[in-house]
Amino acid sequence: MKQFLTKIILFCFIIMSFIGCSSNTIQNQSQEKTETYKLSAFSMPLQTEYVYDYLGMRFQLGEEVNKALEQGKLFMYLDASYSQHTKELEYARQAILYVSPEDRQQTWDNDEQKLQEWKNQAQILGYIGAYKRDVLEQVDIAVLTNCTKNKNIGETPDGTWQYYISSNDITEVQQAAERFSRTLVTIYESKPFTEGVSIFAQSSENKPSIGDFQTNDIDGNAVTKDIFSEYDMTLVNVFTTQAEPCLLEIKELEELYTYQKSEQQSFHIVGIVYDAWQNQKEQAEELAKQIQKEYNVTYDMILPDDVLMDGCLKNISAFPTTFFVDRQGNIIGEYYLGARPKENLLEIIEELKEDNSSASETQQE
Repeated sequence: MKQFLTKIILFCFIIMSFIGCSSNTIQNQSQEKTETYKLSAFSMPLQTEYVYDYLGMRFQLGEEVNKALEQGKLFMYLDASYSQHTKELEYARQAILYVSPEDRQQTWDNDEQKLQEWKNQAQILGYIGAYKRDVLEQVDIAVLTNCTKNKNIGETPDGTWQYYISSNDITEVQQAAERFSRTLVTIYESKPFTEGVSIFAQSSENKPSIGDFQTNDIDGNAVTKDIFSEYDMTLVNVFTTQAEPCLLEIKELEELYTYQKSEQQSFHIVGIVYDAWQNQKEQAEELAKQIQKEYNVTYDMILPDDVLMDGCLKNISAFPTTFFVDRQGNIIGEYYLGARPKENLLEIIEELKEDNSSASETQQE
C-alpha cells in the first residue's frame, strides 16, 4: 500500500467562503429542512458489500448487523487519522456505534460539531480497518480502538499495514455484536492511490457502467440512460437533501452548468437524490423539489432505482460524491468525494477530456 501524503480533500469550507452573505440564509434553510431527522439519517448507507480498493479490503456485514442498522440501533461511519507532522495516513476504518433508545428518539439538526460530540461519547460496537505498522509499534491497538477484542486478520505483503476487526460486547445488541466480530474480510492487493480522491473510494478500474436504469426525475418524468446520449460528458452528482455540503455544492453546480452552456460545450449535469431511496423517500423528494426551486436549478434531478443502487451507487458512502459518464453511459475517471467549487470541477473536466483524447489517439495508432 502506498504512503498517502495528503488528506482527503473536502472543499466544503472553500465553497462556504464563495457564498458570502447568503451563507447564513442557506444555513438556516438547511437546518429547517433537517430538524425532523433522526440520528439514523446521518448514518452511512447500508450496502450489500463494502469495497475499499485503496485499502485492499472488502467485506459484507452479517444479517444481524444490518437489521440493527436498519432499526437505528447502530450508527455507521468512516474514520481516518493522519499524522500531524508527516500528513501520512495512520489508519482508516469503518466504524459502528451503539445508539441508545434516547438518542434514537431525539431529533438532530445537521450540525457536524454536535454529531462529532455524540460520536466521541457513544458506545463503540467495533471497527474494521487498516493500521500502519509503525503506528501500532508506538500505540497499542486497544488504545486506538477502545475495544476489548482486537483480532489481527492479516497484513500487506511488506508488513506495512495490519488489518484488524475490533469489537465490544453490548448487551442491548448482543447478536449484532457477536456477528460483527465474525465478519469475513477479504484482503487483497490495494490499488495505487489517486491524490484528491477519498481513501475510501472505489478504484476506477472496478467501477461499473451507469447501467440500464429506468427511473423518474423529481417531477415524475421517465428517465433512462438515454439522458446521457446527447452529450460528450455528463457530470453525475450523488447528493442527499439533508447534508449541508450537498446543498452548498448545488449552487456551484448550477453555475458550472450555466457556464458550460454559455461556452456551447457538449456537457450536462444530472443530480441523483440518494436519500429518495431510503425510508424517508417522500420527504426527500419534496425537499429536492424545494431545493430545485430555491436554487433555480436547471439541470436534471432524478431518483435512484434498483439498477443504480446495485450498480454505480453501490459503494458510495459519503455525500456529495461526483463522477462523470460519456454518451454511452460509461463511467470515466474517478469518484470524487466532497463538495467542490466550480473552478476545481472545470479542472477535472479538462483533465478527463485530455485523458480521453490521448486514449483515442492511442487506439487509432
